[in-house]
Amino acid sequence: MGTRRPMRVGALALVALMLVTACATGAPTGGALTTHGHPTPPPWGAPETWAMDSGTGDKGRVEAIFTALPTDFAPVQVSDSEIKEALTTLWLHLPPRVATSRVSPYAGRRLAWASTPWRGDMCQSDLARSYGQFCERCGTPGDCLSLFEDGPRLQADDNRSIALALAVGPALDGVDAEVRAMLDPTQVLATLSFTITAYMALLLAPEPVTKGAATVFSVLMWGYLGWEFFDLLRAYARLYDAAPRAATFAELREIGESFGRVIGPNSVRVLVMVATAAIGQTAAHMPRGPNLPGLGQASRTVELNTGLRLMDAATGAERLIVSVNEGTLRAVLPMTAVAMTAPNGGGESSSNARGVPPDGEKHLPSRHRAFKSFDAFKNAMGPAGEDKAWHHIVEQRKPNVERFGAEALHNTENVIAINKSRHDAISAYYSTKSRDTEGMVVREWLRTKSYEEQRAFGMVVLKRFGVIP
Repeated sequence: MGTRRPMRVGALALVALMLVTACATGAPTGGALTTHGHPTPPPWGAPETWAMDSGTGDKGRVEAIFTALPTDFAPVQVSDSEIKEALTTLWLHLPPRVATSRVSPYAGRRLAWASTPWRGDMCQSDLARSYGQFCERCGTPGDCLSLFEDGPRLQADDNRSIALALAVGPALDGVDAEVRAMLDPTQVLATLSFTITAYMALLLAPEPVTKGAATVFSVLMWGYLGWEFFDLLRAYARLYDAAPRAATFAELREIGESFGRVIGPNSVRVLVMVATAAIGQTAAHMPRGPNLPGLGQASRTVELNTGLRLMDAATGAERLIVSVNEGTLRAVLPMTAVAMTAPNGGGESSSNARGVPPDGEKHLPSRHRAFKSFDAFKNAMGPAGEDKAWHHIVEQRKPNVERFGAEALHNTENVIAINKSRHDAISAYYSTKSRDTEGMVVREWLRTKSYEEQRAFGMVVLKRFGVIP
């Protein structure tokens, strides 16, 4: 995605997808079309021997929750005074490796190099010179955002970092003097800008956010912002597209300020606060330490709307699948993430014996049982039924397992029992070229689509083949 640093490359690189064929329980490629326009299974018709399964030998009932997380609740408000106090506390408790980091001593030399005309690119030199002037005004002459550490020119992602720093910088203006005496405030801004850029890029990429601080960051942002969560993502998507095209520092400033205006000062404060907690890796310890401002309210709001414990979801989520275009957020969560809110205090019942109390089921209607492998799913759910087969709506091909995770595929929402002959016909159709998919093989066309796009297409196919009305 136009980045160069190892961390950025690791954060933004897309998983290499290779074209493979068939649902693991379906028929091989090569089906012919019938007079009705539906492909028939080829004569050899046996399921693939290479089941694209995650943990094929896992026969145990390794169960989780797969759910769509709602965003129809109001954001938590965080005041200027609360954010200043929180940031002071967070920065003073940063790990030494972060707190003592400084700009490279060669940054100024690189900036001078970049500030001279290079191959006649005057726009590049003007932008770099204005960036240097910005750093001087901040009291840190040179490469104050560490943008020239790996090359002499400002690249697309450097422009994004500048625009984002200009957007979130005002939230740091009132940080306590004690922090300013101990830490270089410009380096704080550089670290924060880089961290937000990396996390937001993960949320916008066609791959899901996986374990670690990025997942904690994402779930907390959802819990704090509610319906504004996707407003933030869409606003950053516009910044992401616009910043590389900026030819002047003034244009980058306008892009950054526009981002701040769109999401509003409260969302900027929440973004800075949660990213700072993630930098210090303190978010995972918040249940046992000082709370962030508004965390209690965010937790209550999430529990009221979903039946989930916010911090259990943030620190225990196996995987997130974020679809910005569709405005959906799906998560693989541990069974323990569901709050024990039953009136009897969480005593045994027919529901909570499975790990989900009645209130949890009421507030989390899209909760589905999910498993780490298809074998584990079948072991728990049993046979599909007489003359029936288990069918994956979003296919369990290897690229999908790698992108979305096994639990997003092997769950009771995505796997349904259908007539075996129709299942074979659908599997054969996925191996053919179709006008529906611009003349491409259906599976090849689907391979870069989001989870929601693949699921929507799968539902259309089920209707076409008469499986659902």
